[in-house]
Amino acid sequence: MSEAAEGGKAKRLVGYGIGDFGLNIYWNSLSFILVFWYTDVVGLDPKIAGWLFAAGLAWDAISDPFVANLAASNRSSIGVYRPFLLFGSLALGVSFSLLFWRPDLEGWPLLAALLGATILFRTCYTIVAVPYSALSARLTFNSVERGELSGVRMFFAFCALLCVMSFAFPLSREFGGDDGLSELGFFKTAVLGSGLATIALLACFFFTKEKPPLGPDEKLSAWSFQTFLVAFRQNDALRSLLFFLLLNSAAGSALNISLVFYITSNGAAFAAKEVILTSFAVATLSGTPLWTVVVRAVGKKKTWYVATSIMAIAGGLLFAMGPILVMGVPVQILAFGFANSAFAIIIWTLIPDTVEYGQNVHGRRDEGAIFGSCLFVQKSSGAITGLGIGYLLSGIGYEADLAVQTAGTTNALETFIAVAPPVLLVLAAANLFRMPISRDLHAQIVDRLSRKRSGNG
Repeated sequence: MSEAAEGGKAKRLVGYGIGDFGLNIYWNSLSFILVFWYTDVVGLDPKIAGWLFAAGLAWDAISDPFVANLAASNRSSIGVYRPFLLFGSLALGVSFSLLFWRPDLEGWPLLAALLGATILFRTCYTIVAVPYSALSARLTFNSVERGELSGVRMFFAFCALLCVMSFAFPLSREFGGDDGLSELGFFKTAVLGSGLATIALLACFFFTKEKPPLGPDEKLSAWSFQTFLVAFRQNDALRSLLFFLLLNSAAGSALNISLVFYITSNGAAFAAKEVILTSFAVATLSGTPLWTVVVRAVGKKKTWYVATSIMAIAGGLLFAMGPILVMGVPVQILAFGFANSAFAIIIWTLIPDTVEYGQNVHGRRDEGAIFGSCLFVQKSSGAITGLGIGYLLSGIGYEADLAVQTAGTTNALETFIAVAPPVLLVLAAANLFRMPISRDLHAQIVDRLSRKRSGNG
């Protein structure tokens, strides 16, 4: 590869990756902090907090396919998907700040305001995040390079995770008070985070360039329930992928949402929240380059099985022995973080590969149907899991006002975090085994589609 080509590839990889840094400032703040903010800062009952989280994510899931349809049908001089990054990022930043603003209301008016804020944010997030995800299918058609693209993307995503874990709670204390539970402190922290994320998303727009789709012409399928059913029926890879994503998203939500509550419930027995969360993020980030190399060497499926085995062993040790503490940090949580990075890398290479697999089968490029349905399943699964955790917290007696939770509450949280994520990931691994796409098969498909396009160009 020439020096110019290498430079273009590096620009494409970094340009796309930095966009996920911006999106994951938002995503990780919601995944790890939002339910905690509802319960421990705003003072909502955990069940109500679970319903708010689920309602926002459900709206996100419902709107995903429609935005995917809108994006896939867009035609402009600056691309199909990139315009949404340019014109949507500022509104997304403002809506995120409002998400962590507590108006001077009580009762139902307060709940209505919080619900309105989460619906507004989820709408703005969908308008940016769905086109961003679909953009990966237009940056490269090489499966190996997609693995590299996904690895770089996840590296930036986990850098955002590290920022959120390291600075969210310390900044909320700095801006709002020593206890770290100030409404103003969280709001100011959100404003700062939204500014950083907006800059990253705009940088992604300026440093990426879309390629025309493979095939003899642009037979792009708009999303509708009918096109989804057609794609679901004709594309066996999509069927496997959706069930796989359902389980994986439930596992991720189960771990992410419950983690802060698990740390809080142990009080002084554990290190400070930001110490454990930062350690978790560092473990996740450190695994990214390693898993990228492993995926390239042995493939997606074998890598998933290895990472799932690590999760299962760590969960088993946590369940059987309790937390193994090193300077107040549970080692099993670090193992969860290390394995976690593999899953994200693999998922975001499987989805665009499934687009070309379906195009090869029935001659239609279902970008909108596939990306929209995948995101719908991911977020619907996360919404149901978030709602379930809200009821779990209430059922096991979690009380936000207690500095240290009861032993029963702490033990129940520990059992949940030790068992639920690993079991769901093992089930996902069993479903991944059924996926018909391999690296060699995808390379053959891309070659066939490229020759068709050249023959009709």
